[in-house]
Amino acid sequence: MSLSASTLPSIIASKKWFGFDLDDTLHEFRKASAQASQSVFESIHAQYGIGIDSLKSSYSQVLQTTTAGAFTDGRTSTDYRRERFTRLLQTHGINDANQDTDVESLLTIYKSSLKSSLALKAGALSFLRAIQDRGKKIIVVTEGPADAQEWTIRELGLEPLVDVAVTTNEIGKSKVEGLFSIVLYKYDINREEIIYFGDNAIRDIKASQEEGIVAVLYDEKQNNQLSDKFSLRINSWKAMQDILELES
Repeated sequence: MSLSASTLPSIIASKKWFGFDLDDTLHEFRKASAQASQSVFESIHAQYGIGIDSLKSSYSQVLQTTTAGAFTDGRTSTDYRRERFTRLLQTHGINDANQDTDVESLLTIYKSSLKSSLALKAGALSFLRAIQDRGKKIIVVTEGPADAQEWTIRELGLEPLVDVAVTTNEIGKSKVEGLFSIVLYKYDINREEIIYFGDNAIRDIKASQEEGIVAVLYDEKQNNQLSDKFSLRINSWKAMQDILELES
C-alpha cells in the first residue's frame, strides 16, 4: 500500500494522544441501556399491568426531553434517571404515595441490569493496550454525567488504560458547543498531537474537526476509509490495531 501524509497509517504515527468517545465507540452502550430499560419496563408491568410497548413509547419521549442538553447541567446520573422514571410513572397516571419508593427501586434495577450488560466493543481492549504499550496517551472525551462515565470506565476495566477522562457534565459544554477546544486548553494538548475516534458524524467528527483535530468515524456498517484525513473511517478496532502495528 502506497502511503501519503494524509493516510491513516501515516497520521497515527505522529500522534501522541489518542482520543475516544465512550458510548457506542468503546463499548456497547445502546445494547446495555436498552436491556437496563427493558428491566425497568418489566418491573413496572409486573406491578401495575401497563403494557411494555406503551412504556417503551412513553420512555422514548421522556428521553427526548431530558437529554436535549447533552448532560451539561452538572447533575448526577441518578438525578437524571430519577427524573426520567418519575416522568414515566406520571405519564401513566402513577402518582400514588409509593411513587418515591417505586422510583428508588427502579433506579436499583436499572443500574444492576446495566452493570451486567456492559460489554466492550470487539478488539477495543487490545487496541487500547497496544496504544499504551507504545507510550502514547489515551483521553476519553464523552457526553454524559461524570459519575456514570467514570463508573463505566471502571466497570469495563479501562481505568488503568485511560490517562484522562472528560465529560460534558464536568465541563458544562457539549461537544458541539466547544468542548474540544476547552479540553485541548485544559490538558495542554496541541491539536496536531491528537487523533480522535467517535461514532457520531456530527457530535464527534465534525465537532472535533472544527477544532483542527484529525477525527476518525467508527462505523461497523461501512468499509474502512483510510486515504483522506477529512473523511477517515474505521469499522473495527482490530483493523485499527493492525494499522497501528504497521507503523510501529
